[in-house]
Amino acid sequence: MVDDLLDLTGDPSMGKPRGTDVHEGKMTLPIIHALTMLHGVEREQLADVLQNFSDDRWGELTELLESAGSFEYAKQLIQNHIARAQESLESLPDTDAKSLMIEIAKLSRGRRT
Repeated sequence: MVDDLLDLTGDPSMGKPRGTDVHEGKMTLPIIHALTMLHGVEREQLADVLQNFSDDRWGELTELLESAGSFEYAKQLIQNHIARAQESLESLPDTDAKSLMIEIAKLSRGRRT
């Protein structure tokens, strides 16, 4: 989910150019959310942007995803999953593996989305 969001909002210096998933026609969480939430003209516009995507339509895509609340939805879902993972880890005995999993959860939360 973090990678889906970073593909749309991330910095190319993080190792993956922005929009790779869109160019490849991948259905990522924010796009699926927007397709579900948008209706009428906006839904048709999003479908057209996705079918005929080019870099000059980037602003149009992000505006539609913003309008659908897709960025915030993805961010909230990520935070919820991380919080649940951390809560689940609390019941485990203290081990190096548990410490490592807690650190991974913290790193996931801190990735730039």
